[in-house]
Amino acid sequence: MPVARPTAPRGAVPTQIPSAPATPAFLDRARVVAEAVRAAGIPKPPEGIFLYSSRTPDLAFDTTEQKVAWGAGHVTIAPDVQLGSGGTTRIDFGDGSSIAVSVLDPRPALTEAIGTPYDNCGQLAIPASKCKLTITGAFLRTAEVDTSNGPATVPAWSFTAKGLSRPIVVVAVSTAALRPLVEPVPLSTLAKLEPGLLGAERLTRIDGSALSFILVHGMCEPDLRAHVVEFEDLVVIGGSHGPVQGGCADVGVSSPAVVTLAKPLGDRAVISAATGVRLTPRN
Repeated sequence: MPVARPTAPRGAVPTQIPSAPATPAFLDRARVVAEAVRAAGIPKPPEGIFLYSSRTPDLAFDTTEQKVAWGAGHVTIAPDVQLGSGGTTRIDFGDGSSIAVSVLDPRPALTEAIGTPYDNCGQLAIPASKCKLTITGAFLRTAEVDTSNGPATVPAWSFTAKGLSRPIVVVAVSTAALRPLVEPVPLSTLAKLEPGLLGAERLTRIDGSALSFILVHGMCEPDLRAHVVEFEDLVVIGGSHGPVQGGCADVGVSSPAVVTLAKPLGDRAVISAATGVRLTPRN
């Protein structure tokens, strides 16, 4: 049988949404979600280390032409420019741990950073002579990024480009070592949330039996509460709100919440009440 856990007192909308025993409607939703997840197969936690930040930290351009050229992949290396090569180094994490990695050479690092190009130079009437970026130099440095293992210091190439006032910093680690974040696909068998219920946007922390997450709600929705329903093989998180009063221009908001489990999470999956997907910690 599911167990709903109580916690904080009722009150006005706070910075952190208080938790409370699951409402009957949320309990029903949690049971439906649990059945749908089991039918589809409880997804395993993702393997590897995921890069939550961009592969181009603080990327910025001076002109629209430069930005469009980058997105189109119109990036060339100036003749006779020696870019150097990678080698090996390590990624240092905020908790003091580290892993050894190979450093991408400059050209493949640029290719991975640009990703799938989208060439709209012609659509924006940018002449070919201006829709390009020419790399004039590069040196190896480090950059600070966010990962599924927390904050990390990673090797990065700093590229200079003709006509660009600031360098283009590119993470110099392959996607095999720092995997791109892939958003899970919501279960197609689940109906939308019923009125009065809230969905968990993302899970930010697991600390023993405490789950921290972000709830999505409206500014006009009163009596906000965070809920968790526990099962032997998974837990379902989300929230609820009271009846919405008229005369209020509603705006979507994301707010933090914390719920406490009856026992430590262990290897149970944390499931979103809104989508049925497995959530993993992400800041």
